[in-house]
Formats: sequence, C-alpha cells, structure tokens
Amino acid sequence: MSAIRRQKNKLKLMFAAASVVLIRRTAYVFALASLPFAFTTGGTAIHANLESFEFSDMDGHWAEEPILEAVSEGIIAGYDDGTFRPDRSVSRAEFINMLLAGLHIPLAASSSEHSNQEASFQSLRDVGIVDENDFSADELDEELQRAEMIRLALRTMDPDAGKGQAANQREQAVASGLIDEASDTLEGAQAATRAEAVVVLQRLKHIIQAKVSESVSS
Repeated sequence: MSAIRRQKNKLKLMFAAASVVLIRRTAYVFALASLPFAFTTGGTAIHANLESFEFSDMDGHWAEEPILEAVSEGIIAGYDDGTFRPDRSVSRAEFINMLLAGLHIPLAASSSEHSNQEASFQSLRDVGIVDENDFSADELDEELQRAEMIRLALRTMDPDAGKGQAANQREQAVASGLIDEASDTLEGAQAATRAEAVVVLQRLKHIIQAKVSESVSS
C-alpha cells in the first residue's frame, strides 16, 4: 500500500472514530453529566462510575484517574488477582491493542487468516501508525520503549510526525500536550510502563477529539 493511500485511510479512520465519540458525547452530555463517558466496546455502551473499578495496587498512584477511566472504557483491564500493576512494563502488542480499542480502529484482517496479534499489528501498519522501520510482527512481545510509544502517538496525530531525533520528538510531544514539559518520557531507552501507556493514550484521544470538535464547529 502506498504512503499516500495509507495516509488517506488513516485520516478517514481517525476522523470517523473521533466523530462517533464526539456525537455520543453530545447526545449523552446532559444525562451523564455526573458520570464519566466511556467509549463503546463490542457495540455495547459502558457508562460506569470510576469508583466501581478498584485495584489493590492503585490507591494514590499518580495515574490512577486516567487508568480507571481507560478501564471503564474497556481499553485495558487489570489482572485476575485484583491488581493493575501500573508500573509493570507494557509490550508492543499491548500498546497496539490499546490504540485499536481507544481509537476504534477496525482490524485489517480476519483472525482466521492471521493471529489476533498479527491482525492488530497489520491494522496499524495499514493506517500508517506503525512504520516498516519501527519493529516487526516477530518483536511484538518485547517491551515497548518509551521513545517508541511517543513516536507512535505522534504519528497517530500526524503521519509526518515522530521523525528525527528523540529530542525533536520530545519537543513535538510536549507541544502537542502528550507529555509534560518536565517529563523524562523520552530520556534513554527505558521500557514504558502500563501507567505511562494509558496516560499517553488518554491524552492522545482528548487531543484528537478536540481537533474534530474544532473542525465540526468551524
């Protein structure tokens, strides 16, 4: 698939996904004024109070609120033992699944032809979020590096973003609101944690929704 075609497909998917979210937010804004809004999962809307999701290792954690929001939206889940393990490293495959769920990007291939993991990977390849130079399908179970996480998030907003040196990507991430200016997210080749991945994804969603809202109102 050509770069131009991937870019067009990506923009169509992202605009459609964010538009659906914006419409649903508007439709339920009065009825759900006191509750967090959750995206739909499998066609079923989830409107849940964040307090209904409790994890034994989340009380007072710096990313508690965005994590509970993401869990209520069905983007990520905790573990069977009642923990979330926010400081555990996140794999590339896990982050790809979070992007698919959070941004409502459809699978590109049937699981009958490919494994679910491969189908998810191909979906982001098709829309241009994952580049051929990032990593291969054989490397999905490896830890996601912080710089990789930011690069994928930047590319989701702009196909031309995320290029150049890590310092430039950091500046782009700060300017767009993905990370705070004082954040050390791009320093070194450290693995991203589950908490960091959720926070970046939630901020990414809000940025995209704001851009769509502006385009609709203009």
